[in-house]
Amino acid sequence: MNLQAIAKEAGVSVSTVSKAFSGSREISPETRERIFAIARKNGCFDRYNKNKFPKHIIAVLLPELVSEHYGAIGALLDREITAAGGVMVASTTDFNATRTRELFDYYASYARADGIILVDPRGKVNNAGHTPAVAFTRVKQKNVDNVILDFYQAIEDCVRYLKEQGHTVIGFAGEQLTSAKQEHVCDAMRRLGLPIKQEHIKIAKTRFERAGEELAAAWLKEGKLPTAIITAYDHIAIGIIRYFRAHGVRVPEDVSVIGMDDIPVAPYFSTSLTSIHVYAEEACRTAVELILKKIKNQYYSTREEIVFPATFIARESSGKAPR
Repeated sequence: MNLQAIAKEAGVSVSTVSKAFSGSREISPETRERIFAIARKNGCFDRYNKNKFPKHIIAVLLPELVSEHYGAIGALLDREITAAGGVMVASTTDFNATRTRELFDYYASYARADGIILVDPRGKVNNAGHTPAVAFTRVKQKNVDNVILDFYQAIEDCVRYLKEQGHTVIGFAGEQLTSAKQEHVCDAMRRLGLPIKQEHIKIAKTRFERAGEELAAAWLKEGKLPTAIITAYDHIAIGIIRYFRAHGVRVPEDVSVIGMDDIPVAPYFSTSLTSIHVYAEEACRTAVELILKKIKNQYYSTREEIVFPATFIARESSGKAPR
C-alpha cells in the first residue's frame, strides 16, 4: 500500500500522511493515529514510519534470571547500557538453543534492536542482517563478537593448589547444565597426573543449594568421601558444606570444598568460601562498548574476541588433605 492509498482511505492529503510518519507536530494526535492504524492494518507501517526512539535499544538474551550469577550479569549490563544512554530489553532462553535462535531472529528482524548481547548462548544464530552482536562465550559465528569469561586456567590453578596441599582424591559436584566445567576439571586433573574416579564425579538432578545437599548425601551414603570437592558454582558448594556440617563432616578439616563464580557473599560465610572469581563487571562493560562501537559506525566490521581469565581465590573452606 503506497502513501496515496493511505491518504485516500484516511481522507487526508499525501502531504499530511508524510508529515504524520515524520513526526511533525502539525498533525493532530487523532489524525496521526488514524493514519498509523491504516498502515498497520495493511502491513506497511514499518516501511513508512520515520519516527525512531531516541535511545539505542540493546536486547540481552539471558539463560535465566533465578540464579545469582546470571541475575548479576543482567543487572551489570543494564547499568552499563543505561550509563551509555541506551535502554536494555531482556528475554530468557532457558538454556534452549531453539529459543535462543528464535529470540535472536525476533530482536534482529522484527523488533529491530540496535544491538544484541547473548549470555551463554546455545546453538548458532543467523546474523544475516549484521545486527551488532556480542556473545559471552567462544563461538565462531559470523558477525558476532566474543567476550569470554574464561574458567580454564583458573580451574587448573585450583587443581594444582589442591595437589600441592596433598589431595589426590578430588571430586566434582555439578548439575545437568554444568558439563563444560566438569570437562575442564577432568582435563586439569589429567594434565596434573591426578586420578579421576567416576564415583567421585557426581551430577545432581536438582540445582543450587539443593543440588549440593543431594550430592553430599550421596557421598555420605556411599561412605567414600573424596578429600576435596570442586563444585560447578558457589551455591552447590554452600549446600554441600551445610549438609556435611549437619552430619558431622568438618570443612576443611575432613573435606575441602571449592566453589565457582565467587558470589559477593563468598568471603563472608563463617568459613569463607574458596572460589573462582570471574570478572563479570569488566566483561559487561566491554560487551556494551563493543556494541556501541558497531552501532555508531556501520562500516566497523572487525570481529573481536576479548578474554577475561578467571582467578582462583583460596579461602578457609579449603586446606591441606587430611592424614
